Amino acid sequence: MNSFIFKTGGDWDSTTLYNNGQEVPAMELLVNLDTGRDEYGNPMKGGIAIGGTITAYVVPQDDTSQQIGIFPGRLQLDFPRHSLVIENTHPTFAFEFTQVLLDGNDVTHNVMSVDIDVNAGTNEVTAAATIFKPHWFTSNEVATFDLLG
Repeated sequence: MNSFIFKTGGDWDSTTLYNNGQEVPAMELLVNLDTGRDEYGNPMKGGIAIGGTITAYVVPQDDTSQQIGIFPGRLQLDFPRHSLVIENTHPTFAFEFTQVLLDGNDVTHNVMSVDIDVNAGTNEVTAAATIFKPHWFTSNEVATFDLLG
């Protein structure tokens, strides 16, 4: 089972990726999780429980034609001001067993999307998480967290 830990201080020199305690020289780390929307694309309560998709892999530096799947397993991402954990240890990687923690808070039932692309080859990094916050008497909220900022 994989246990990836990605850490960055905000620049390439402070960025590391480990899997099960071994450093992984990677060209790219990509995670795209989409859930929490109705058939028209509108936000809705439920997050992972209402279904969705996830793509998550690492492209190693020594073989850029290869994609190493992250799940089943655990991915911990530590940025300067935010942390994100995505875990799915189900043997067949069934989506409904995915758990998401943002800054230590369980957002599994409120997550709408997670988009991470750390690409050393293109020298580009994007990292964001969108969370749905339902309210009883006021308008619902959708908050997008820039994980890098």
